[in-house]
Amino acid sequence: MTAFDRYRALLRKFESVRARNPQGGSPEEDALLDDLDDVWSEMSEGERAAASPERDRALGLSDSQDSASPPPG
Repeated sequence: MTAFDRYRALLRKFESVRARNPQGGSPEEDALLDDLDDVWSEMSEGERAAASPERDRALGLSDSQDSASPPPG
């Protein structure tokens, strides 16, 4: 599995956790954010650009935030 595939799988898992805990801040959510950071750093610029729209939606980021920056965590 590529870093891009792992990242997208983690985003789906994050969305599931966030749906169960809409207030955020759960230990599981925090761990997923750390994992997302790690995988993001492994991805190429092209993979990051491709994943950015999905990432922004899943993490609730505004369009004005830099797409090349790692997710908050």
